[in-house]
Amino acid sequence: MQSDPAGGRAAGGSTSGAAGSVAAGGVGGVGRAGGGGDAPIAGVGSTAAGGHDAGGTGGAGMAGAAANANAGMGAVGLPPLGPELTDVTKLEPTSCAISATVTPAADIGMVGVATFSTDFAEGDRAIIQFGKTQDYTLEAPVNWAATEHRTWLLGMPAETTVHYRVVVMHGATACIGNDATYQTGAAPNGTPANNSPVKGTSTAAPTPGFIIAELSDVAYIVNVEGEVVWAHRFPVKLSRAALSWDGMYLYARDMGALSGNSGGAAYRVALDGSGETNLGLPGATHHDLTPIPTGIAYIGRGTSEEFDSIYTAGPDGSNPTELVNLEVVISHFDYGEGVGIMGSHVNAIHYYRDTQSYSISDREKDMIAFFSSKGALLGSVGATPNSDTPNHAKAEGADSKVDSVWRVQHGHDQYAPNKLILWSNGPLKDGTSHVLHYTIDGTTAKLDWQYTGAGTSGILGDTQHLPSGHFLITNSDRGTNGGVVQEIDEHAEVIQTFAGLSAAYSCHRSTLYGPPPGR
Repeated sequence: MQSDPAGGRAAGGSTSGAAGSVAAGGVGGVGRAGGGGDAPIAGVGSTAAGGHDAGGTGGAGMAGAAANANAGMGAVGLPPLGPELTDVTKLEPTSCAISATVTPAADIGMVGVATFSTDFAEGDRAIIQFGKTQDYTLEAPVNWAATEHRTWLLGMPAETTVHYRVVVMHGATACIGNDATYQTGAAPNGTPANNSPVKGTSTAAPTPGFIIAELSDVAYIVNVEGEVVWAHRFPVKLSRAALSWDGMYLYARDMGALSGNSGGAAYRVALDGSGETNLGLPGATHHDLTPIPTGIAYIGRGTSEEFDSIYTAGPDGSNPTELVNLEVVISHFDYGEGVGIMGSHVNAIHYYRDTQSYSISDREKDMIAFFSSKGALLGSVGATPNSDTPNHAKAEGADSKVDSVWRVQHGHDQYAPNKLILWSNGPLKDGTSHVLHYTIDGTTAKLDWQYTGAGTSGILGDTQHLPSGHFLITNSDRGTNGGVVQEIDEHAEVIQTFAGLSAAYSCHRSTLYGPPPGR
């Protein structure tokens, strides 16, 4: 839901539209399996699937969307999970009037701030469809309870004429507003230029959606054509930017404190650009964070701890709590050869909603470990441990040797219970980076294929499985040849390449509304 928590900061030329008929809303679909106990991750050291509780049924309209973003693709009142929009031709029209206005947000002019009223008294939910023409390409779910149903229109470039219509619904009956237009405002100072991708050899079409990227102190979002549709400058150089679980805010953090027990900064800003806040997380925080249903999870060290821990906090950074000290797994692995940085060096964290679990990467131990939402160690994959650790899968090519194909890793995605893709950096100096794809089967992980076409980066680097079955690859090197972001197909052929797009972690999203992507 994308209402405006800032209370309506807006500026610039507004336009209005009126009247129409048609559209219907359904209830949220059945929730996918929720997380359960602390059984091992399926495929990692065990073939157990884990005890998951059945998901509940989403409520009507946006209540269903909030409860379960995976249900009802394209259903009225739910945020779409991709390019599909609500098919309003299948809905029952009613005679009504809608009066709508859209103005550019004061701080980020690409964001449209929409408000509307209607005489459709029975209406209890709504969507706004919009795009560069009347062939709308995007859809915003409306927070019906917000003042004047205030909603952000996200995903349009600066200084662009945008067509839109409001659809108000009750049951299977709907009122569809006429097409209207507004003009987006200027991009904020420091916004990177549009970045047109170069087509690769694959015949596959690029995956529709958006990429969240970082260049120095700017977090920004581009569409699949490389047009910048959102940007904000922070006080620090960034390693990660991610939308909040509810899609209302963007989190951003710096590389942080690589040693010691204090330092590092994480920020939150509303998607209209207002209310930037330093979350003030205690201890030494660094590298990465991930949105979770209750707020955020992040990597950090306490005042007297040698090893990193997973911490959780509320959406605004409140109530920071140590979930688990990662010594429980890191201590079971040796440092790899050609070590650049000694000590605990956890550098990436992911959250998986279907199992309510986490994965973390430690740079110098050539392994990725999995934890439940309660902090229980579920298993690991990578190099051979030096002592017993539960549910470990030895990965082919992960031998902690200078010439190992898996030597140092950062970004990764266990996109299915037995499938893992990761960025292997290679040794800190003179190494070769590889994207590695594994199938996990009990106590082993088979290397299915590897890819080196994105170049080499000794820092960060990222991989992500996309809804299309393709993969997003990020070379985070900050040199003249770095920042390459590629989409490759399932055969590791390049679909398209962005040069210099992101010098940090990056993330693809099918929509800028609702919870983050992935399982």
